Amino acid sequence: MKILNPQRESETFWVAETPFNRVDVERGVFQRENMEYLTGEYEAFLYGGDDENEIIMRVSVECLDREKCDRKLVEENFLKSFFTYKPHLAEAYTDETFKIILTLQVFRSLSFIVSKEGQRGSWIEDRSKQYYYQVRLLW
Repeated sequence: MKILNPQRESETFWVAETPFNRVDVERGVFQRENMEYLTGEYEAFLYGGDDENEIIMRVSVECLDREKCDRKLVEENFLKSFFTYKPHLAEAYTDETFKIILTLQVFRSLSFIVSKEGQRGSWIEDRSKQYYYQVRLLW
């Protein structure tokens, strides 16, 4: 019989039969090597669910200077740290049933607002310079 460590259900999400929460995401973002390039601000969104074939986690991190930021290093450090204690998530990532999109945002481009329903959300500028509003936050 396998006994799982207790998790706070309000902050825990299950993907590939593996629990994770914001602490796991923050472990990936706040790697020592990453902090040379990042401000420490980040957003994480989870898309998909039970009725969809794939789940996407979008993580936006704020960088000091996008031109000087080593995107590959930041992404490798994030993935390595995030998957360290989550082998089933790593397997789902390899199988492409769980996708992670890591985007670099310009300093001070991440700003939070509150929707009419009182849910926390944010405006994000995408590559086509269109804006959209996302309220399904990870936590």
